[in-house]
Amino acid sequence: MDTSPSQPPAPNPAPLKDVSPQESTILGIGFAWELGYTIAIPAVLFGIGGGYIDVYMDSSPLYLLSGLAFAFILSFTVIARKVQFILRRMPKTLPKKKKHDVAPEVVRQQEALHDLFRPPTE
Repeated sequence: MDTSPSQPPAPNPAPLKDVSPQESTILGIGFAWELGYTIAIPAVLFGIGGGYIDVYMDSSPLYLLSGLAFAFILSFTVIARKVQFILRRMPKTLPKKKKHDVAPEVVRQQEALHDLFRPPTE
């Protein structure tokens, strides 16, 4: 006979909504910021830790290189998960750029301006 209290089932997580292009830019900037310390903090901690162990055990560069390798694997794993999270939230279709019809006189003015700054050809 089972006398342990039954646990209710876990609620389904809310589905992630697509984000707008502006929000995806903000997510990208946030990812770039997180990327820096996701790589730096493990590399510094495990590199210094491995260096101290090497000094203590007189086994130079074994633990230093092992710590850096572990930091690389840890950083890669965390970054891969963050990329998957961001890709799930990216919009499935990006908006098309609007084509602007430019009058021929504006095109001629732009070409004339560009010609002013082009280096002379010999």
